[in-house]
Amino acid sequence: MLTDEPPGRSALAVAPTTAPLVRFGRSGMESRAVTLMTSSIVTGILGVAYWVVAGRLYPTAEVGRASATISTATMLSSLACLSLGGSYQRFLPVAGDRTRRLVVGGFLLAGVVAAILGLGFVSFGVGRDELFQHGMERLLFPVLVVVLAGYALLDPILTGLRRVRVVAVKNISLSVLKIIPLPLLAFAASDLAMTGTWLLLAAGITIGIVGWLLRDGLTASDGVAPALPPARQIWAFQGASLAMSLVVTLTPLCLPLVVLSQLGPESSAYYNLAAALGTAAGMLRANVIASYVVDASAPDAARAALTRRMIRLMAAVAGICAAGLALGGPVLLWLVGGEYLAAATPLVLLLAGETLLAVVTAAYAGVVQVRRRLRLLVAVQTSMVMVTIGGAMLLVPTYGLAGVGLAMVAAQATAAAVVAVPLVREVRLLTATGTGAGGPR
Repeated sequence: MLTDEPPGRSALAVAPTTAPLVRFGRSGMESRAVTLMTSSIVTGILGVAYWVVAGRLYPTAEVGRASATISTATMLSSLACLSLGGSYQRFLPVAGDRTRRLVVGGFLLAGVVAAILGLGFVSFGVGRDELFQHGMERLLFPVLVVVLAGYALLDPILTGLRRVRVVAVKNISLSVLKIIPLPLLAFAASDLAMTGTWLLLAAGITIGIVGWLLRDGLTASDGVAPALPPARQIWAFQGASLAMSLVVTLTPLCLPLVVLSQLGPESSAYYNLAAALGTAAGMLRANVIASYVVDASAPDAARAALTRRMIRLMAAVAGICAAGLALGGPVLLWLVGGEYLAAATPLVLLLAGETLLAVVTAAYAGVVQVRRRLRLLVAVQTSMVMVTIGGAMLLVPTYGLAGVGLAMVAAQATAAAVVAVPLVREVRLLTATGTGAGGPR
């Protein structure tokens, strides 16, 4: 089941009387959300800078192979994480002395799955012969997938432990450090120089932080009784999270193919830049949700107040992102080229509207993750993907790139209409019951 019945009778409800809440930090939800958002923005900018520098120093073909290798490894590592991030953010705040076991178990599970996926791609993956020009690249690719899986899993683990500053330092450090070797290894003119340094740096940072966690970073939870729900409810939550993750990955996989097949490669380039701007707005919303879920999952959390603060913060972030897309998006497109401005401006403006509509669904997603009522969210996410992809296929031939934006707006508006009433009901329940662990689940 994805719900806890009867209300107030779960293990979470009795936790405050059996063990003190483990407090990993004093900063508030807004502070942690801003830290995560800052990390996302800075790493995004540095990521663009990395490929600009690589493009100037290395042959285009080598940069293309390196970017394809890293993108493929990143995608496989994300799949290997099995959407454990949502469960970590929801349950680590109440895991008590089981925290260490959950963290180690997650790393081992993701590592095994990553190794299988990496080896599978090297053996059977489409385009592997073009991607791997040397035997060393084939040998290192599964290792890269494993390392990136561990690196990615650290983010939700550290967020669940309220160590968001470590998340920011980790991500920004890698973004800066991986640029430094580029000019030093340019004489090699090889994609292996890029992927190899990426692997070594990510591995060093991951091993260092994991070692610190296991040695000192988890001591606050030692000896604290866990306040976890029954295992079947945890697995149900994890299953729903994995289902949503698999569903939503269809959109970024399919939309570029729709644009490429119906409008051609030039339009695909215009779309990719506009989509990157929309993705950045989505990442900032996810940062707010993560911070809220971690704080509101604590046994004595003032959930009513936290929920109101989350909605206000989400609305503020959405307003800033929408203004940035509507005003700054066309400027960025113009800087890239006049053809980008002409082709992608309608899509960027529609994405600004979609960002405003997304506040409702995002707020609902945060609330139901805390209350572990995910069935409707799974159905809504599935319908959004269907409307977005199906609508794009129908509208792109007539409206061009704007057809993608229209489909996304329609999907987001439909989802907002579906979850608006449940969202109000959930917020009212939280307000009526007040707070903490004794509230309904």
